[in-house]
Amino acid sequence: MISVNCEDVLPIQHQLLVYVADNVGAIPAVKNNEFILSPIEHDEIIENSQVTKSIREYLDSIGEGNNFTVINNSKKVFIKSKNGKKINKITPPVRSIRTCCGL
Repeated sequence: MISVNCEDVLPIQHQLLVYVADNVGAIPAVKNNEFILSPIEHDEIIENSQVTKSIREYLDSIGEGNNFTVINNSKKVFIKSKNGKKINKITPPVRSIRTCCGL
């Protein structure tokens, strides 16, 4: 189980959760300022590096990759602003639904 702190990116927490959970093959759960990723099978392990990579990919896709850093601390991942900026609105991802769904 890995938790991802989304305090600096709350407006995109749900979209980020869906993207990351889908990429790493995990079951997501939402909390106030974070989400939790649990393995689908009890004997599976979620790799922190995969979670970190997926978060960075999503931030890059919405043009925010340069403004945030992803810190991996054992079973906890933090998304922190590099310059104090927080995401105030939802920015649609660059790729369209047609691209991600193969339509």
